[in-house]
Amino acid sequence: MATTPASPTRSSPARHDPVVAGASELIGGPPGKHAVIGANRSWWTPLRLLMLLVIVSCVLGYVQKAGCRDTRNWSDEYQYTRMCYSDVVALYSQEGLIDGKIPYLDYPTEYPPVIGAAMQFVSVFAGLGSAPAAVFRTDPTGAQVFDHYSMDSRSALFYDFTALLFVLAACVAVACTALTAGRTRVWDAALLALAPTLVLHLLTNWDILAVAFAAGGLLAWSRRAPRLAGILFGLGIVTKLYPVFFLVGLAALCLRTGRMRELARTAVFAAGTAVLVMLPVWLTAGYFDGTTKVSGGIWSTFWGGGDWIALLDGESAGAHNGLQRFFELNSERGADWDSLAFGLTWAAGKYDTGWFAPVHLLVLAVTLLLAGLAAWLAIRRWPWLTRPIVAAAVVCWLVPAIATPLVLGAVHEHGIPVGTLNIITAVLLVAAVAGILALALLAPRRPRVPQVVLLLVIAFLLTNKVFSPQYTIWLLPLVALARPRWRLFLVWQACELWVLFTRFMHFIFNDTSGADGIDRGWFVGAVVLRDLVLCVLAAFVVREILRPERDVVRADGLDDPAGGVLDGAPDVRGGQFGVRSLLPRRPRRSQEAVPAGVPASVE
Repeated sequence: MATTPASPTRSSPARHDPVVAGASELIGGPPGKHAVIGANRSWWTPLRLLMLLVIVSCVLGYVQKAGCRDTRNWSDEYQYTRMCYSDVVALYSQEGLIDGKIPYLDYPTEYPPVIGAAMQFVSVFAGLGSAPAAVFRTDPTGAQVFDHYSMDSRSALFYDFTALLFVLAACVAVACTALTAGRTRVWDAALLALAPTLVLHLLTNWDILAVAFAAGGLLAWSRRAPRLAGILFGLGIVTKLYPVFFLVGLAALCLRTGRMRELARTAVFAAGTAVLVMLPVWLTAGYFDGTTKVSGGIWSTFWGGGDWIALLDGESAGAHNGLQRFFELNSERGADWDSLAFGLTWAAGKYDTGWFAPVHLLVLAVTLLLAGLAAWLAIRRWPWLTRPIVAAAVVCWLVPAIATPLVLGAVHEHGIPVGTLNIITAVLLVAAVAGILALALLAPRRPRVPQVVLLLVIAFLLTNKVFSPQYTIWLLPLVALARPRWRLFLVWQACELWVLFTRFMHFIFNDTSGADGIDRGWFVGAVVLRDLVLCVLAAFVVREILRPERDVVRADGLDDPAGGVLDGAPDVRGGQFGVRSLLPRRPRRSQEAVPAGVPASVE
């Protein structure tokens, strides 16, 4: 009798995750060991339930910031005490959209092109609203006196329509994450759908658009569509830069498995998409001295018979192409509030140099522990390289040991110049990326794609001089795919909430000259705590890469649901072949070149 193969049994988080198991007691507890998950057909499929959950989260996010929808409330620290500050509201007027200005053409928008396009698209509908109008009342004498201004409905509509766009992007991100996780682990996407930081930061900025593009690109890669993946990654890169690390992670894993053709297609389509988006903006953008428009763009100058060739380098008589503002701000700005560089600058300048000794001892202990652990793991894997590994570990320990007091003393005396800060952050990022790529290439078993990408994005955030609060939602789909466990995830989310609270309370402290709010030490301490938790999260991911049996995804018998062509692919270099397989192989001599009577050498 012919039989139909059974569909894979869907994994239930309530069976494996203690947090979910505890929460499931509200509805009767986890399913029994003989229960078949997903056997009964229902309209409420897991994906539809996830859509419902993420819509609820988005509605909560809209309500949480609804108080700042009315710009009349932006006084007396209202936007900070209610934690409802939103760039969506603030930049509508700051970027000139409220006056009908077009991003890049009439105002040098500080964001990449896709965000500028989203701003302009929504502002068309927001323009249907009305400007504030004076409202009068009748006093006891019968005279008409001014009472207040009406709400600026243009700004409110801009917030509302942007929220609708973001709800759509959030649904796309959750759906793509669930589909990337696979049929058996679709519930892993609940970490994104129910994330507290999604509620807090959905409407903080336009980052959810980049998250949707990145999640879509990863889904396309998992479905073995490298060209579509490249297009979506390219759109993500020109929305927020971080999706470029998806390509970096894929490069290491494709090198290990010999799948360079698929990688090349993805990279070419990503680069082509980015160029096709940025080139028209570059040609049509105006030239600005600060925020003042000096001249038209290359395209308008060309048709007007002007010297358009002189504008191709992006400069004209001290003015700059409007598209350059994003790059200029990122190169010229100092350490931002939520970065470790900001905390280091503040701490080194505030405290006496006598406090540097405990910090130095802590750095010595931590670097010794990390270098020793890395050396021990490497020697166990490659015992024939014991001496080079020990030498490298000693160097890795001596460099921070010698540099720490020098850096602290220099920062205490002179601060950190922007140029120096750019170099330091670049060096730290390159070192972190090199270490992660080495791990991806040399781990005993090929890591999963989300694991490598998550480590790369965490390294970027921790070494970068800018770590805006909303950047945390970049990590949500990656955490859901790389390490779908709730306990540490919720600890991290609580730390993000604490960072946001202390941030706003410190802004109140600054605005009121210390009369209200909290001192900077509380805020810096919250940032350090959050970053330490991210380091712990990264350490758990590294442990699961080195010991795949601890990986909850691979414990279900899967290899890499997000891997696409990498899923189940054998290694051709790195991994069990060791470091030597990464080097060019010596070509073998042909058998015809061996003289008669001489035995052929055997490798």
